[in-house]
Amino acid sequence: MEPSFLESSDFAATQARHLMQCWASQRGYAPIPVAETRGCWIHTSDGRRIFDLRSAHECINLGFNHPHVLEAMRRQMDKVVYVTDDFATEPTARLVQKLAHLCPGKPDKKVFLSQSGASAVEAAIKAARMYQYNRVFGGPIRPDDIDAPRQYPYPYKIISRYRSWHGATAGAASASGDPRRWFQEPFTVPGIVFAPDAHPYRSHFCNGSEGVAAQLQFLEYLIEQEGGSNKVAAVLIEPVVGSNGIIPPPPGYLAGLRKLCDDWNLLLIADETMTGLGRTGRMLALEHDGIEPDILVLGKALGAYCPLAATIFSETVSRSFDDHIFGHGQSFSGHALGCAAAVASLEVIEADGFLERVRVDGEYLGKALRELANRHPSVGDVRGLGFFWTLELVKDRETKEPLRRFTEKYTPTVVGRLSDFLLRERQVYVPSDKFGIWVVPPLVATRSELDFVVEAIDAALDIADAELG
Repeated sequence: MEPSFLESSDFAATQARHLMQCWASQRGYAPIPVAETRGCWIHTSDGRRIFDLRSAHECINLGFNHPHVLEAMRRQMDKVVYVTDDFATEPTARLVQKLAHLCPGKPDKKVFLSQSGASAVEAAIKAARMYQYNRVFGGPIRPDDIDAPRQYPYPYKIISRYRSWHGATAGAASASGDPRRWFQEPFTVPGIVFAPDAHPYRSHFCNGSEGVAAQLQFLEYLIEQEGGSNKVAAVLIEPVVGSNGIIPPPPGYLAGLRKLCDDWNLLLIADETMTGLGRTGRMLALEHDGIEPDILVLGKALGAYCPLAATIFSETVSRSFDDHIFGHGQSFSGHALGCAAAVASLEVIEADGFLERVRVDGEYLGKALRELANRHPSVGDVRGLGFFWTLELVKDRETKEPLRRFTEKYTPTVVGRLSDFLLRERQVYVPSDKFGIWVVPPLVATRSELDFVVEAIDAALDIADAELG
């Protein structure tokens, strides 16, 4: 029997009945019906106006329905929407050229385009391993290269960090320290090693420059114990940790990590799926430290309103595949419509004054959030940069005991209650599965909208304070 035509009031119930919601038990799924979206706001069918403080999974850096991007998409839809990469389209060519120049380093890079950050990370991991294989076996074999450690296995290990999230596909999830990795165990992909986090607020070492030195010294010990350049292919990082706490690295850490990779002939993979394209007030978060990666991953906001991600390979890495097969691929790679949206989005971000305003207003937002912390004892730490902030909630500032532990990502806690309060009472949408309050507005948010958000968070923190007795 054919389903009957849906009345507008029925589509939310129909979606709840048939759609599998991400990272959630399905009973009780009750999506809010949306009539339209504009700027930073979601307008519901029942007349509510909700501020999206997570930028639609951090994908909508330019807010909803940006006119410049939509116009570019309309123009492209009348020309070419998609062809395989056996053919070329103008927006695809323009985008990969722009991305090759955008990433630090020599401009003669190559770009693999996919549809999600996870798939882009998969490409990065595969390419790093294939690059190392080509490095070991691709040229003439010298007599001193044929001992067993050089022959098998080739460098394949990826060093990641515990506070990381790189996506839900098998390889990306396996390389993630996030509790969501546990859903895949014990069938995680082999060859992943986790290092301690570069977390100034919860450092496993001492603080300051001595702590950075100790962190890097331990990481070098880890590399050596895992086989050094004979067995380790790459180090995978988020330049600013995203889902697991919005953690900017301590000064000197990224520069030291870059040197460590160079010393051991390892590739440095930077996953900027969440932090790229202006989120931190720079086009790339790496620019704050002047670091050049070997492989850069972009996603989420790249395609604006189209699923699009990119894996950008340095000239050194990309040339490794001139005469060796790049053993990876994906349907819809180089999708012309998504590339047209991405080019238009980059034009907006690169316009005079755009990123400067994000930096200035980001400082304004950070100052306002720190003032909240002075009034609310449940706030242990305020950290971030640009339009990328979090308030970490604690039971005790002295001991730093968290109100939500790392093992309680899907356990009902006060963080979930704060999220419910903000949505129900203050018309502000924030995720409920983070380890604090997520403050990630679209980059087009005005100061009055930021003030609205801060006022709402101020009220919500009273709930957290009450947990302290």
